[in-house]
Formats: sequence, C-alpha cells, structure tokens
Amino acid sequence: MKDDSALQALWLPLDSGRIALPADASGMFLNARAPLPSRWRSLACVQPFRPDFDALVRAGGEAQASDDDIAAGSQSLALLLAPRARAWSRALLARAAMSCVADGQVVACAANDEGAKSMEADFMRLFGSGTVLSKHKCRVVWASPQTVDVALMEEWLRAAEPRQRGDGLWTQAGVFSADAIDPASALLMTHLPADLSGTVADFGAGTGVLSRHVVRHCQQVRRVDLYEADHRALQLARRNLDDGNADMRLHWHDIATGVQERFDAVVMNPPFHLTGKRGIPELGQRFIDVAADALQARGQLWMVANSHLPYEEVLARRFARVDAVAKHAGFKVLHAAEPRR
Repeated sequence: MKDDSALQALWLPLDSGRIALPADASGMFLNARAPLPSRWRSLACVQPFRPDFDALVRAGGEAQASDDDIAAGSQSLALLLAPRARAWSRALLARAAMSCVADGQVVACAANDEGAKSMEADFMRLFGSGTVLSKHKCRVVWASPQTVDVALMEEWLRAAEPRQRGDGLWTQAGVFSADAIDPASALLMTHLPADLSGTVADFGAGTGVLSRHVVRHCQQVRRVDLYEADHRALQLARRNLDDGNADMRLHWHDIATGVQERFDAVVMNPPFHLTGKRGIPELGQRFIDVAADALQARGQLWMVANSHLPYEEVLARRFARVDAVAKHAGFKVLHAAEPRR
C-alpha cells in the first residue's frame, strides 16, 4: 500500500503541540483512514467505504459507517480527510463545524493533487480564518469554530443531503455518478437480455442503477443481491429499489474479499478508480475472479468497462465462453458464461 501522505500530514499539528487539547478531549474523525496512532484510537472514526472501514477496525479504531449518532456541539476535536468531490468535502467541513464545541478545534487535510487548494479556500470561507501547514505535498488547515458562518454551514449540509433527480433516482453528493446515470452503465443496460433469470448479483452496485433495470426488465429474476462498498450509496440503492416489486438483499461489502453466495448471473460496472487519478485495472480483474467463483456452473457475467482496460485475458482464463458484445464511446460490453473453477 502506498504511503497515505494526507493522513501523515493531518497528525503533524497535533503531534507537534501546535494544537493544544485537554487530556480528556472527545474527538471525531470524518473520512477516517488507518493506521491510527495509539493516542488517537479512541476517536469516533466515521468511514462509509468498506475497505477503509475494515482497515480501521483491524487497526483498533472505533469505526462507524455514519455520523448520525454524533450530537452537535459534542466534540472537542473534529478531524477530517477531505475527499475530492467538492460538495461532499464541504459537507464534511460543515459537519465537523457543527459537531465541535465553540472552543474546540477542526483540523482538515487534503493532498495537493486531491483538491487541497479548494479545500483550504472553503475552510477559510466557513471559519473566517485558519492556520495552514504545508507538508508532504498536502495542506493542513485548522481553526476553532467560534466564528463559523452558520448560514453557509447549513447551506453546505443541505446541498449534500439525499435528493431525487429528474430521472427518479435518489442520489447524493460524493457517490459515484451523482448527477446522472453514467454512460458505461447506460450502455450495459441497452444490451442486458430480458431473459436473465433466477438470482442475480450486482457487484459494485452503487446507487442501484443496474439492479433497478434488472428488476424492471427481467421478469424471470426472482432476487437481486446488491454488493456495494460505499455505505451511503447502498442506502440510496435501497430507496431506488423500494417500489414493492423487488426481492432484494443489500450487502455493505468489499467485493475484493470474495462472496459466499452463488448466483445465476452477475452484472457489474466495476470501479476503475478508488482515490486519486491513477487507474487500478487489478481491481476490475479481481471483480471478474470473484464473479467467476460466485456463479453457478451455467452462470453468466455481463459487464461494462473502459475499452482500454485489460480484462479479456482474465475472462478467457476464468470462463469457457467470452463474447465482446458492443463497443461505443470508449466503453465495451462483455459477456462471459460457464465459469471455470
């Protein structure tokens, strides 16, 4: 695993004594990641992304998927690692400000190539001022929330609440393809056969776009299992499929760890990025391996991916039949059947 420069930079003002806190200080850590220094393992670590959540638990952290049970004005210290999605970053800044006592400290950090400049500007708007430290190609900003702009805080919190788009789908700032159905999923849906049947799994289900299509157009499907690592996206998927017609099971799960169930079909638009700009084709390849393991003997996989991604080799290794179904606008739809054990 590569060094987490933003996490390293975040601790610097605390470890150096530039931020003084009482010994019994209560604290929260939004978008938290491991490892945690032993001094900070009692922080309420909020992390909706399952792989990072699991890493926090393994590191001895007090991890939770959401901050719903953290009361306003209850924390002496609020830390956060700002995500790239600006509306979500703003919401986390606002949540930290709301949760922190007036004489406490809010500390935020982002890598320079992950929006640090924008994060700093937003921090200064919300708090009016702040102290800035640049280290490890990151920026750390901190301030007391005594002069927080309450109207702006409330505006940013509202902007990140779940909302229903014009296409009827529930969405939220920071989830994958928050503003519209992504073109890759749209392409896959135009090629999914209506005769899919039995039990179907949606790997990397996001807000349930593919599962919703399967439920509405594949009448022989009796159950859909949604596997998604983003806890917030999974709650939106529940809303998007909650029409009384879907027999569904939701799994907050890291696909890379494998699945135990067996299915007649798997549909997926596997992630190509986690954080940062670097693509991770190994992740999509792992999705294919897990799908092959999870399918019945005559099961089939339907997937979509960027055209340049090297998935055909692992598909040929893991399936007896592989077909390139379509290519359009930089994406490809692939169908594989009869998995090899």
